Amino acid sequence: MKPIAIRTLCEFTDRSGDIDLRYTPAPTALEGIEGHQRLQRKRGKHYIAEYPVNQQINGLNLRGRADGWDPSKQRVEEIKTFRGDLARQSIGQRTLHQAQLRTYGAMICTEQKLDKIHLRLTYLEVAKDEITTFDETVSAETLITELNTRVEQFKRWQTRRDDARKKRDAKLSTLQFAFKDFRKGQRELAEAVFKANRTARSMLIEAPTGSGKTLGTLYPALRAMPTDEIDCLFYLTTRNTARRIGLDGIDQLRAKNEIPLRVVEMVSKETGCVEPDRLCQGDSCPLAKGFFDRLPEARIDAFLLSDQNLDQERLRAIADQHKICPYFLGQEMTRWADVVVADINQYLAPTALLYAYLHQDDWRASAIIDEAHNLVSRCRDLYSIDLQQRQFKYETSDTKLNRALEATKRAWQQFFSDKPENPTFINYLPEKLEQALQTLCSELSEQLAKTPDQIDLQAMLFTASAYLKLAEPFGDHSTVRIAKPSRGKGEISILNLDPSPFLAQRWTALHSATLFSATLRPFDYYHQLLGLDDSTVTGSLPSPFLPGQIKLTINRNIDTRYIAREQSIDPIARVLIAQCKEHTGNHLFFSSSFSYLAKVEARVKELAPHIQIHPQRSGMTPRERQDYLERFTEQSELLGMAVLGGLFSEGVDLVGHRLIGVTVATLGLPPFDDFHEVMRQNFQERFNKGYEYTYLYPGIQKVAQAAGRLIRTTDDEGILTLIDPRFATKEIGDLLPTWWPKERQISDQ
Repeated sequence: MKPIAIRTLCEFTDRSGDIDLRYTPAPTALEGIEGHQRLQRKRGKHYIAEYPVNQQINGLNLRGRADGWDPSKQRVEEIKTFRGDLARQSIGQRTLHQAQLRTYGAMICTEQKLDKIHLRLTYLEVAKDEITTFDETVSAETLITELNTRVEQFKRWQTRRDDARKKRDAKLSTLQFAFKDFRKGQRELAEAVFKANRTARSMLIEAPTGSGKTLGTLYPALRAMPTDEIDCLFYLTTRNTARRIGLDGIDQLRAKNEIPLRVVEMVSKETGCVEPDRLCQGDSCPLAKGFFDRLPEARIDAFLLSDQNLDQERLRAIADQHKICPYFLGQEMTRWADVVVADINQYLAPTALLYAYLHQDDWRASAIIDEAHNLVSRCRDLYSIDLQQRQFKYETSDTKLNRALEATKRAWQQFFSDKPENPTFINYLPEKLEQALQTLCSELSEQLAKTPDQIDLQAMLFTASAYLKLAEPFGDHSTVRIAKPSRGKGEISILNLDPSPFLAQRWTALHSATLFSATLRPFDYYHQLLGLDDSTVTGSLPSPFLPGQIKLTINRNIDTRYIAREQSIDPIARVLIAQCKEHTGNHLFFSSSFSYLAKVEARVKELAPHIQIHPQRSGMTPRERQDYLERFTEQSELLGMAVLGGLFSEGVDLVGHRLIGVTVATLGLPPFDDFHEVMRQNFQERFNKGYEYTYLYPGIQKVAQAAGRLIRTTDDEGILTLIDPRFATKEIGDLLPTWWPKERQISDQ
């Protein structure tokens, strides 16, 4: 019988009233642990810290750890660490804490056969080391009666879930593939994913474009869920638009099978919020007021909807019916989902909710990660932050807040007093600034509790808290960039170089993780920087495409390196003009930057004004992006221009005659700036592959992704031109997709 965490039980039964997310910073994980341990050590020799309780009550297996139990005093203690003014704590939060404490009390009374028990709820303000306690003595009969009521309420829900799980597993055990036949390589992919799930291993697999990766991973992962007793499958993406691809894949399987599957699309707050100008609390947003009172009925309605996906649209429809927030309804439903489709930050970010749920509820979960070649750069961003001195300038009449702001200002000034104006890199963080920000967070918390609608203070608090969370685990996986362009404008950035120390524990927590993409070589690079363990399976699947579908030309006469860039513009323009003349249809040209692109565009216009140039522009809106792609038709004759690694270099399907030629100029190497040089030195010292990990592998991955826009189906054909002499070397050639033609035309023109 799967155990139920006591916190989960109480969150289900004892939350009521409004959502009340006032911007109060929580202590860091280390501060919370140290605070608990500091109090526990003071409690005397009979005090048992982290006292385990585990009982079966009315068919439920309840499990948890009381923060402390003192049998000599017959007192159980619940410790909560916090920041700010305890008087500002919401009623709902206090009620939840008391419910947890009273549940522990009831279970210990049963275990120890006590008639009554002493309960202590202790709050520790970590910044000031202030302790507040609430003591009471309660009869065992009262506590056990309360617990039985909680159990009965949860049991009704659990019975509903258990019945749904049996029906789900019965259908998934006989799940049929969405189509009559597998594509070339798709069966091998499905078998590999199924085997990885069955053996509880992770997999890093290169599955070329056209392999049917979405269904080739979803289908076997779902089939493995009943046998492997998987509670939830995560379908994680590195691009927001890719969530729809995952949802569509599930719909394709639904069309072939009747699957009672609860699928939830998890989105960011910016995407899911329908009242963006209001605060997440009952006195500001009507959808937050009484949320937990109306949640139970909405939760049942959503749970019963197992024949269609709970995407954003359906979640909003249910939320609108019950007059509650759709974003928080979606978060609630992920706890009871069979499949969650989400961005990778929902599991891999420092405060990721899915990761928190997995630990709290002891989920057995598997994950599918699409477009995994983007993970290194995306996860670096998740564990990086910029801090600017101007963000902490604020006029206030509040004495304590003003004092904290002044202390923060002095810490900035002291640190930057002897620092250069230009950006430089260091390997440590300013300790006094960190201490000042800790105090500032406490004062901001107290101020916002009084007047929570101060947007400027909310932003300041969020920024400071995020910085402190990354400052705590700072190490050689990251670097610090500082700059002082002018007086009072200091800048500090924690920049992650290697996300593997943060990601390793996330993969370990999963039953199995399948990371796939069309471009994942060399595997060692991704294996190392993503923190995958030694048991991870790596491999490449055969492409469904034939080398004859591509006419590959390597132009080694045009040097695209930065020092030769100006000289390359005219010959590149002439190559593009010749291609458009010889091969009628749509072409896409990729270069390394918008400035480079603009110069080539201008030269083409000058030499061949009749050619219809269709350039990507910086800062395009979603509508403009869609319009850009829709102009590529079967009948059009466009010379599209786009930036390598940008919006149109991956995730774009221009099949058939909508695209007949792709040209890539440059290797796509990151800029040789100070930051990348710091990264190169770091990787050279740690992995002996500084140039490869920093420049070469990320650059070639962008080239392969851009070139992958050319052939999307087995019927496509086209010309691919790579411009730069380095493409003709064995070192680079070995990194290009293996299915490309081996006999490559080398052009010196």
